[in-house]
Amino acid sequence: MTCLEAQSNILSFVEEQLPEDKKVEFVKHMRHCSNCKEELEIYYTLIVGMRQLDNNEELSLDFKYRLDEELTRIENKAKKAKRFKVSSFSIVFTFMVVVMFFFYSRCLLKVYNIEQFMKKQAQGETYFYDEFGEYLSVCRDDAVARKIRENTQEKLTFYDKIRIYNTVNSFIIIQEQE
Repeated sequence: MTCLEAQSNILSFVEEQLPEDKKVEFVKHMRHCSNCKEELEIYYTLIVGMRQLDNNEELSLDFKYRLDEELTRIENKAKKAKRFKVSSFSIVFTFMVVVMFFFYSRCLLKVYNIEQFMKKQAQGETYFYDEFGEYLSVCRDDAVARKIRENTQEKLTFYDKIRIYNTVNSFIIIQEQE
């Protein structure tokens, strides 16, 4: 706000007719411009003093103090409004971050599940080693171990062991169902 705008709003401010959106700028200007503040004090003293005389009230001697209180009240009101806006924004922003984190973690879980499903579908050597590695090579009394011992003259790969395991297990399941 320029000095000219501030000086044109002095009477409206003293008569409490200045719009709320202009009050904050007006007060900021008055706090920083000593010439305009001096003019405001003069007008405030004259107008408020005339009102007191017209209403047969006792003439106050602390016009400057009352003006400073009014300016401080308007500043504090503006600060509270600003704090409310900032805190509201902070709450909404925090909520959005939490929601985004939640959805991001859900997406990561879905990607992980898809990867695991694809891994199981491929049924490669890595999958079976992770799942059965030590058990397939240690089992001695099971049908798979016997079948592998029968084929010891051949060098079997881990994938061949899995194929034999699947064949024998499907054969055992079919026998159990009959």
